[in-house]
Amino acid sequence: MKPTTRSLIKYRGEECLNCGTPLDVEDKYCHQCGQLNSKKQLALKDFFGEFFSNIFSYDSRIWRTITHLLFKPGFVSKQFISGKRLSYANPFRFFLSVCIVFFLMVQAQEFFRYFTEEQVEKVLNKNDDQEAEVDIENGLISIKMQDDKEEITLTDEELKEIENSSFAGKMVASKLRKEQESRLKNDSLKTSVASATSKNTLQKISQTKLDSLSTTQRFFTQTDYYSDFYDEYKIADTSTALEKMEHQNSKYNRAIYDKVILMNKIGEDPSILGDIILPKLPIFLFLFTPILTLFLWLLYLRRDFTYMEHLIFAFNTLTFVFLSMILLFIIKWITLGYVNLAQVFFWFIGPFYFYKALRNFYSQKRFKTIIKFLLVSFIFVIGLITGISLLLLVGIALY
Repeated sequence: MKPTTRSLIKYRGEECLNCGTPLDVEDKYCHQCGQLNSKKQLALKDFFGEFFSNIFSYDSRIWRTITHLLFKPGFVSKQFISGKRLSYANPFRFFLSVCIVFFLMVQAQEFFRYFTEEQVEKVLNKNDDQEAEVDIENGLISIKMQDDKEEITLTDEELKEIENSSFAGKMVASKLRKEQESRLKNDSLKTSVASATSKNTLQKISQTKLDSLSTTQRFFTQTDYYSDFYDEYKIADTSTALEKMEHQNSKYNRAIYDKVILMNKIGEDPSILGDIILPKLPIFLFLFTPILTLFLWLLYLRRDFTYMEHLIFAFNTLTFVFLSMILLFIIKWITLGYVNLAQVFFWFIGPFYFYKALRNFYSQKRFKTIIKFLLVSFIFVIGLITGISLLLLVGIALY
């Protein structure tokens, strides 16, 4: 790589400007603190030159780590513990970096979904005295606002036209179908809700009675009552529901009713669980990895591996998982949702990769590796189920 201007010999000094260590003209970097030996004043050209130079220098190590992690199970871990540490990225830092990228992609997906849903809402819901209408000219979706329009319903042919002819059409058409089905369902419930209101089939529980109960009794009684109330009246606005129940519009009451609505939505659309779990998954796996590593250490106790070497293997394996999930995100985005390989990865590719990683890293025979693969997988699944349950509880509480 071509040297940067500031690193040229004519700009080198006899003393490190950072720590004062005596240097020779041949010293490109200070052997004490590592700073570049240069007296040249900083210029814009030098700044960007060094910036891109560092990127491409680090980039080669990153790409080597990524390609070997993806296509050579267990190889990076074996190379790293054997002493080739400058050839690959640090396992712990790289894991955190990949997790950050994964988290940002999850947030980007949420933003895109929110933007799409906001546009779709204009199609199906009345906006003051205007109504939105879908226009798919030139292969793009645009929203037209028209005056004095009643609520519109798109036919199957129109939905198929949106799906096939527009950018991100599948996502939008799917959302439109769900919204229309939900609207029709709500319309069909109006009669039964009105009937239930007139019959007053739900036994009322007053705020005074709730206040008289213990904390635990109140929580379960209030949750059951709010759930029954929502099932019967379908009131999505929390303040309106509390007013109808003649309950205080307190923060606690609002939180309970909001969680009841959320659980109801999860029952109708389980994909919401993914939205709750995914952003918190990297943190959980980061905390769970030392426990999994302890099990690996016990399982391979007779082998000459330290706990730290097992930990490096575990982090590199989890890094592969998140790298793969990032690639799955990219494929899904590029194909506009038509290609989703998540199930293929978690049922086939992931387990096969883990088996190969165990076999390559620990260099044991096939039968022993299969037995240990099944044991480690069992422990991981138990831990994952426990962790996901905790994540759901925390996620729903904070949602």
